[in-house]
Amino acid sequence: MLSLLDTIKVPGLPDVEFYRDHKKENTFHVIRSIPVVARDQDNKPTLKYNLFARNADIAYASSPNKDLVEAQLGQLVVTVDLSLSKEEHKIAVNYLRKIINKKEHPFVRRYYKRYKRKMPNRKIEPVLTYPSTWKSGTAKLEILEGLGDTFKKSSSAEVKPSLTASNSASFYATFGAEGAEIILDALSKGYKTKKGKDEKTPLQAIVRYELKGYGFVPNLEVKVTGSSSQIYDFLQTQENTYKKEVEQGKRTRTRKIAGITVSKKSWLYDKRVNINKNDINSLVEKMIDSKIIRVDITDYGDVGSNSAEKKEVEDQLRQMLMDLIFGTIIKSFFETSFIEDGNGENEEGDGENNTPNNGVQPNPDMGLSARDKWVKNQNHYYYFKNDVDKSKISNINFHFKKNGVVEFLKNPNGSLAVQLTESERKAAVQYIDVSSPEVQIMQVQIKVNADFEADNIHSVIVNLSYKEKDHKSGIIRQNAKSFLFQTGDEVFTFRVSMARNAKGELLDFYKAEAKISYKGTADAPPPIVLENISDRVLNISYDKLGFITTQVSAGEIDWDSIKEVVVDLEYLAEPNKPDTKKQIRLNKDSLSDNWKCFMYGHKDKEYRYKVKYFYHDGTESETAYKTDTREALSIDDILVGRAKASFDVIMDTNTVKTAKVEVLYKDQLNGISEEFSKWFSGTETWDWSMRLREGATNTFTYRYFVQFTDGLVKTSEWKEAVSDENIDPIDLKRYQQMLTIDAGMVDWTQWQVVYVNVAYEDAENQYIKQETIRLTQQDFIKSFEIHSFTPKSNSFNYNLKFAGNGKVVDISDQTIQGGILILENPKAEIPVEDA
Repeated sequence: MLSLLDTIKVPGLPDVEFYRDHKKENTFHVIRSIPVVARDQDNKPTLKYNLFARNADIAYASSPNKDLVEAQLGQLVVTVDLSLSKEEHKIAVNYLRKIINKKEHPFVRRYYKRYKRKMPNRKIEPVLTYPSTWKSGTAKLEILEGLGDTFKKSSSAEVKPSLTASNSASFYATFGAEGAEIILDALSKGYKTKKGKDEKTPLQAIVRYELKGYGFVPNLEVKVTGSSSQIYDFLQTQENTYKKEVEQGKRTRTRKIAGITVSKKSWLYDKRVNINKNDINSLVEKMIDSKIIRVDITDYGDVGSNSAEKKEVEDQLRQMLMDLIFGTIIKSFFETSFIEDGNGENEEGDGENNTPNNGVQPNPDMGLSARDKWVKNQNHYYYFKNDVDKSKISNINFHFKKNGVVEFLKNPNGSLAVQLTESERKAAVQYIDVSSPEVQIMQVQIKVNADFEADNIHSVIVNLSYKEKDHKSGIIRQNAKSFLFQTGDEVFTFRVSMARNAKGELLDFYKAEAKISYKGTADAPPPIVLENISDRVLNISYDKLGFITTQVSAGEIDWDSIKEVVVDLEYLAEPNKPDTKKQIRLNKDSLSDNWKCFMYGHKDKEYRYKVKYFYHDGTESETAYKTDTREALSIDDILVGRAKASFDVIMDTNTVKTAKVEVLYKDQLNGISEEFSKWFSGTETWDWSMRLREGATNTFTYRYFVQFTDGLVKTSEWKEAVSDENIDPIDLKRYQQMLTIDAGMVDWTQWQVVYVNVAYEDAENQYIKQETIRLTQQDFIKSFEIHSFTPKSNSFNYNLKFAGNGKVVDISDQTIQGGILILENPKAEIPVEDA
């Protein structure tokens, strides 16, 4: 597991961090801050852009909107990752080899003192790997956002990266006529400034990762806290200090069909930015110095035994904490305005400063390829968010326990196009002529998201096949191909001409089969078959291969008291297979392990586990079996000194806008009162925990707040609970119900109009809805809709007013148990009021 405090930078690779392993002194975990376009087995970028064009007359004739003729469409398919290139790998290994074999180097000296180990007398050869302890993560592609359907038609939403190896993620985007032309120009030409120079950001395609993983912090305890309200207020006072004007101008785009101008659009672009990454780091330092963000360091062990070493530890720890704080406030209070190439016009003498913007550039003699130099020189600029609801931003609260596993956040993000050389950008474009409507190409990008080395995988074979008969021509369009994956870094492409059905619709689904084989054994799970899929980016993950994957990590465990933790896992749906049971042992030196289990055709992913604790004093304790389906388990100790609970919030986003769970902990004896909260925008589980003092109570109270889509706000009563109590799920939902009012049986020769005053009241939930409904002979059926808090039938109150032929009849309040209200003529004995 990576050691969070033992990180080092390599000259020439400013966007890459190297974390030393907490146990294996020769191993370094690589995390880069800027995603890169993945490379296939031939080292070609896995970015493809298809421009679909057809005859202008056909496009005009088939377009339902004659003012919008889309003679061309675009499709972008790309796989990105956080990998090192061969050149980068060589540079890093050469540099680290020099450093880690220098016993007096501060990085080396601190590492061995921190872990209380003796320096080896042998020469150490560094080994680079990628973190294997990611808990969760998402990746998102942002391109031509908010410009309308003629620019971008659709794109992949948030996707889950592989969370193994180089953390690859695949995306697609489709473009309308204007967007297709913009992307084509950006890839094939690039844009020019008024001075005729290449613009710094030819294509604003930004990829954002949000990753949460586990790391180890030795021999110290740190607590970082900060109020979201105070942070937001401070940032607001600093906004004008950092505001910059980069570039403004006007662009015009003309579209022609058959030489005739069909549209001309102009727009202003404004590259006004507020702040860059270095500025934000300065703000973080100010907030720490002014105690807006509070950092409490309670234990250094014996690393900082003298003042010089102590200052080194403080500086290193401060930098690590600033990176964590930076990632948190960026997501909450800023948004990216644009990302530019640092080798811009300033380096050629234009502008006020000839110094490269990011301050650290690769040494041209270090062997970096042109592609790698593109990646290194990105400058990130951000807007201040002005519409932040600071009450809905979680407070900063990091707690690093001495000798403990802690969660950390990483947010790699960067622009895609600047990573490609000019020749690579042009080669990514493929022109497809679909003048004949019977022809359409399907192109599928295939990748395997698996850690071949860690999981002892020999190979994965993926077979794709397509076979469909074209209705019009009778031709059978087919293709079948087999792809062999042996490292997990390969990216392949499957292509086929598609057929159409009787309606002229493309038959765009295919069949995939995947088979995994392991090293040193002939035993292998049966192949997995995926029928009728239409994904343009096919990621063969453990999930698609039919596996349960669970990462088990040590959480808050007091290793001074506990010698070893044993976790027994079992897959319930198939309990008698050799791989459906596993025992994982955790200790101070081995803090995580993985369990992968084939599901043998079952759909249920539920497994059970129990934990056994072995103490240094020779005693043991064991928990009961628990069931779970999560892909990441964090195992805590069961010693007195912790309160924890899991809150399952089940949210119907059609009726619920947002929700918040609040936890209040009070320990009167020790004079402690702490509040915790979490906002929810969808169904999610919150695993809450806090450290307790010796002899403290493990009782707490909680409540929830919910805002519904109709504006109604509800706050529950405080409930008391104890640590590890099974708290009932918080089910947030409203039920759409209606009362149908039918006046079809009214004698409309006597009455001209009927008014129905209908009301629904739920006093307990403070929900009231009233409406006056007007019924006539022409419009005699209407509905009264409510969103109730129960699916049961509800009672409605109503009164009536009949009017017509010079008279009015009022019928006093009535109650009906919902469904339908059938109106008839009023009875004769009801008093009639002259109109």
